[in-house]
Amino acid sequence: MTLRRAGGALLIVLAVAGCDGQGGKGVEEGKAAADTPSVSAPAPASASGTTHDPYAPSVAKAPRISSDGIEVLASGASLSGSAAYPLPDGIKAGRTLAVAVNCQGDGRMSVKVSPAHVSFPLVCEKGKVLPSMNEIQLSESRPTGTLQVSADRHVSWSFAVGWDPSPPARR
Repeated sequence: MTLRRAGGALLIVLAVAGCDGQGGKGVEEGKAAADTPSVSAPAPASASGTTHDPYAPSVAKAPRISSDGIEVLASGASLSGSAAYPLPDGIKAGRTLAVAVNCQGDGRMSVKVSPAHVSFPLVCEKGKVLPSMNEIQLSESRPTGTLQVSADRHVSWSFAVGWDPSPPARR
């Protein structure tokens, strides 16, 4: 092989090696390109014309309060009727109890923290999930505590309750 042919072959090899499909970034840098998110078509709309939002409130799953740094004590989903949930280690003075409830259905429900004598009513709607979040600053310690929920028969609900380490400032 002559020097001229060897030089031409080297040029062809370099030209082919440069066409790696990564915009000239080369093999090593091209590995990171696999981590780059790809653009895809939007999700198809459902029969109602809306897309499903995984973060939308639901009675089929408990409200996500742990993402706010709240230590979850109890939670439940796809519930109906009345129920009582113990608060492990009771009620702590000076702490803030966060209670999140999602409800759906034609009717009312009531949530009560015992023995703190704190309660709040909720009005629920048919065909619509209504989220609620209440934070209760507790002034007295009690060795036991219970979250009591009562709901009309057509109401479905989910809940989560826990201690909020950084509650909103009092005004």
